[in-house]
Amino acid sequence: MLSHHDRQELEKIERWFELTEPALSARLRSGKPARPPLLRLAVVLGLDITAGLLMLLGMVTNSPALLLIGMVTVTAAVCVHLSRFGRG
Repeated sequence: MLSHHDRQELEKIERWFELTEPALSARLRSGKPARPPLLRLAVVLGLDITAGLLMLLGMVTNSPALLLIGMVTVTAAVCVHLSRFGRG
């Protein structure tokens, strides 16, 4: 349970958000997550597909260079997924 003072402070913060960021306030109130922009989704999916194809091609052709490039691309894809860019 919050104290009376804490509840008042939270109400002040809520009013401040409603005044300064009405769109953010409405989105938070609705509880619906924002859809990721189409460009970000295309970049992430393109990187995933490229990484998988390079790894597969490197294994099929027995090419260490393609396999290495595929592993580097997989590492980049993991970094993108873990970064804020990969999240919606």
